[in-house]
Amino acid sequence: ESSGMNPQMMVVLETTTSTLCASSCRASLIDMPIGFFLGVGGAFAGNDAGEAGRTGTLTVYSGTSGTLSVASGRVSFTLGLTGPCLTLDTACSSSLVATHLTVSALKLMECPRAAATGIGMLTKAVSIAFSAAGMLSAFGRCHTFDRRADGYCRGEGCGAFLLFSAGSNV
Repeated sequence: ESSGMNPQMMVVLETTTSTLCASSCRASLIDMPIGFFLGVGGAFAGNDAGEAGRTGTLTVYSGTSGTLSVASGRVSFTLGLTGPCLTLDTACSSSLVATHLTVSALKLMECPRAAATGIGMLTKAVSIAFSAAGMLSAFGRCHTFDRRADGYCRGEGCGAFLLFSAGSNV
């Protein structure tokens, strides 16, 4: 499955797995309803079914490889997480909104623990489109609240953390 998996999905899976494994209570994570909230800043790129069909590399995973609706479920299934599970895309605020939903799930006692992961990866097509639209800084630097402001600069990354409810035995 990993050979047909979207590269961004691999980063999400690796980052979330590392976060859960680094937890001081990883032994108590087994058989516990752990929620998972994934914020994706933009659609997963590459490895889509259309491209795979054109290149003759279709697999049983091609249809879902770049699908946002499948992303959080794949992580939950792979890691055995049985709590609430959601992928969301709110553009630049995706990671922040995923964190908010993680905290909300804990406060509403939907699960005693929840992981939040956020990813934003640069893609060639989006960078070209944003540049053509004049959205990116010509100087490669943001000048926030300044007359010199001429666009913004993009970055990429992935981060994850595990949160516990206040009453959880840590």
